[in-house]
Amino acid sequence: MNIAHLTTVHSRDDTRIFHKMCRSLAQSGHAVTLYVADGLGGEWRHGVRIIDIGRPRNRALRACLVSTRMWLRACRARHDILHFHDPELIAGALIARLAGQCIIYDIHEYYRQHLKTTSGLPQAFNQLLAGAYGLAERWAARSLSACIVVSPHMLQALPVRTAVIIENHVRPEEIEPEPTSFSERPRLLSYVGVLSTDRCVETMVDAVAGSGCRLALAGKWYPPSYRDQMSNRPGWHQVDEWGIIDRDQVQHLLGQSRAGLLILNLHGDEEHSSSNKLFEYMAAGLPVIASDQKFARDVIEQHHCGLLVSPATNPETVRAAIDWILEHPNEAERMGKAGREAIENHYCWNRMHTRLLALYTDLKTPDRQNRR
Repeated sequence: MNIAHLTTVHSRDDTRIFHKMCRSLAQSGHAVTLYVADGLGGEWRHGVRIIDIGRPRNRALRACLVSTRMWLRACRARHDILHFHDPELIAGALIARLAGQCIIYDIHEYYRQHLKTTSGLPQAFNQLLAGAYGLAERWAARSLSACIVVSPHMLQALPVRTAVIIENHVRPEEIEPEPTSFSERPRLLSYVGVLSTDRCVETMVDAVAGSGCRLALAGKWYPPSYRDQMSNRPGWHQVDEWGIIDRDQVQHLLGQSRAGLLILNLHGDEEHSSSNKLFEYMAAGLPVIASDQKFARDVIEQHHCGLLVSPATNPETVRAAIDWILEHPNEAERMGKAGREAIENHYCWNRMHTRLLALYTDLKTPDRQNRR
């Protein structure tokens, strides 16, 4: 099949879109094109053709002009399936669907809940934006060829005609445990991901203040001014900034760490979100220190692969969990091994890849196309 993935928001190196979906599809022999809008130009990478529509000057241009250009370019290429990943692409998707294209919407997050707390905007506008998105999402779910969600709970709010759950499982060969025993590793804790208030960076920085350990932060600051706030916290001198890192650097960082941090301040439906970070820490053989929230709790309690902390915003509870991990390296290492075993037996990307291919195949069968 000739398959296209479209994103105006995510990077060309996105874990879910590129490393899991596009790469595994290309390895299975499909022609795969990834459309992005980052201004870095076109290229071929791991058998995937990357087409860059160009980086916009602001969000408004990205949502309108760049999105339109991306849909026009992708539709003209006559792909068998157009698989998109961002809410701002919904309008173009509905038009492309009316034109007879096979369109899949991949819903990564609880966007409606997230939009209610978007930083930097008036609360009334947040509520209006969230409501408008909710209507658009429901319309898309009824009208498009299929939707993909990251957790079963998402289906409760969607009137979806065809839906598949593709969770954020891991390709085990991408991130592997390092052989160095925990007792011989530096006293380092790591967090990899977006650096924002709802990721509780302040709590993590405060938790290591005055301790004998260091905190590695890898990712993009959102908003950028948030870093300036954190640089004034008491624990900042114990922070190692890694910036935005690639997959090899993620492997290197986690390989020298003693635990992975997943401290989130989520509410409502977002507690059910599937987390890349949780599974990546487990794949690296690290115990996870996570907020006591629905998704992480289910995984960690089932596989005994980490510690849960509550409340998530209290540095003292996080500090206590960090201290326990550092003072019990053998037990922490056993947790890490249990997490890796769970990845191999329960959370391997191959299962999700099979589901994705089955959806594509079903959508392109003659009987299904005639029903459409």
